[in-house]
Order: sequence, then C-alpha cells, then structure tokens
Amino acid sequence: MRAKLPLRISSAILFLFALGHTIGFQTFRPDSQQGLAVMEAMRSVPFAFGNTTVHWMDLYMAFGFALSVSGFFSAIVAWRLSTATVAETSIVRTITWLLCVTQVASIVLSIRYLGIVQAVFSVVSTAALVWSAVRLNATGKANF
Repeated sequence: MRAKLPLRISSAILFLFALGHTIGFQTFRPDSQQGLAVMEAMRSVPFAFGNTTVHWMDLYMAFGFALSVSGFFSAIVAWRLSTATVAETSIVRTITWLLCVTQVASIVLSIRYLGIVQAVFSVVSTAALVWSAVRLNATGKANF
C-alpha cells in the first residue's frame, strides 16, 4: 500500500464533490412558494456593493463558484501530491495534513449547514488524506 493510491482516491472524491457542488447550486430550485419568492427577490433586489450595483443572487453565484474553484483546486493539489518525488516528501506531508484540516472544517460546516451527503464526501476524503499522510512516514522516506 502506498501514499499515491489514497491521494488519488482523495483527489477523485474532491473532484466529484466540487463537480456536484457546481451543478447542485446552479440547478437548485426551492419547492415551496416561499422559497421561490425568496429566490426571485434575490434576483430582483439590487444594492450597492463597493463601486457597483449587484443583486443577492450575484453574491450567491459568486460564492458558489468560489467554493467550486476551491474544491477543484484541492482535487488538483491532491493529484499533484500523488506524483511527488522522494525529495518532495516533506512538503507533500505538510500539504496533505493541511488538506486534512480543511476537510475536517468541511465536515463540521457540512453537518451544521448542508447535510449528511456533503459531510460524507468530506469524511471519506479526509480518511483518504489521513491514510496518505500516515504513509508519508516521519523518517523522510517517501512511500509512494
């Protein structure tokens, strides 16, 4: 068993999570009349934001895409870490643990604000990242 496999598994999970998020937030439509009214108000109520005028839906879309970009970035980083050389082991270990921390934060936020499906993606990705980080042993030898 090597660090390459769990990093690639995590990368794939992060990619699927980012893709699902991107599609999900763009296609979400409330079921209730109240929800539809809120969404319509988000589209139609303008306000000044810095030097421009925006609608609440603009902020919703911007934050949604920003989260997608972050998710895709994490997936690319995890994949790149899986191709590291022995000389890069120390930095790979550090970045892998940092990705773990961000996924733990995603677990907490998902449980609090989103739901179990999103939390499960983060839990599985975190497990794969921890698996990778442990495989990158402290002796400095890469176990790719």
